Amino acid sequence: MSTIDVSENIHRLIAAPTGGGKSYFVGSLVEELYRNEIPFIILDTKTQNHIGLVGLKGVKRLQIKPYAEYDYTKLVKYPYILSIPTLRTKTTDLIAEYSKLIDTFYTLGRKGVIVVEEAHNYNKNPYAPSPILELVAREGRGRGLSLWFITQRIQDFPKLLWSQCYMTYLLKFTIPQDIRYVSALIPDFDKINRELRMHDVLEYDHKTSEYRIIPAGEVKRATKHYG
Repeated sequence: MSTIDVSENIHRLIAAPTGGGKSYFVGSLVEELYRNEIPFIILDTKTQNHIGLVGLKGVKRLQIKPYAEYDYTKLVKYPYILSIPTLRTKTTDLIAEYSKLIDTFYTLGRKGVIVVEEAHNYNKNPYAPSPILELVAREGRGRGLSLWFITQRIQDFPKLLWSQCYMTYLLKFTIPQDIRYVSALIPDFDKINRELRMHDVLEYDHKTSEYRIIPAGEVKRATKHYG
């Protein structure tokens, strides 16, 4: 997909309800990173959401296993990484490992994009963001590292982290409380949301307050989508 410029070093938020099409959309954006030779690591929380991306040549697959120990410094040499859990890996343990990995990449000055799936799970509550996510959100861009936050629970995602994102991508929401929550940062979102069809994507630029709707038919993937 070539309609979105992924080369700008900025933080982004991608959000949609469960089943709304966000993993397909995120996959298309990651393919665009790959075409532009921009390093990335996907911190997937499901075993299959983004597994099709390993079909891209040179993508390193990492599986996080229960009770295993990892030296994440060894991953820095790989430009493209897909990390997934096993079926037995608990979410709390997975998030703890992924937080260590993000810390390692930030400390070592790894440039590129970190795709943080289910980003709401990293935070104690919507008012207490993860310390490592907050640090990278505030300081990462200066080190060439950007975060892409992915969430299906928009009300549980801290506005403090969202405020560090220059671009937001939203698919259609149906829950009134979610729509009101989004409207706090995107004016007239209730009206815009009504214009969205299933799998259309709203792209909102927080710097200019401009937006556009990307029709679902323009979102294309070269790799197989499993999720």
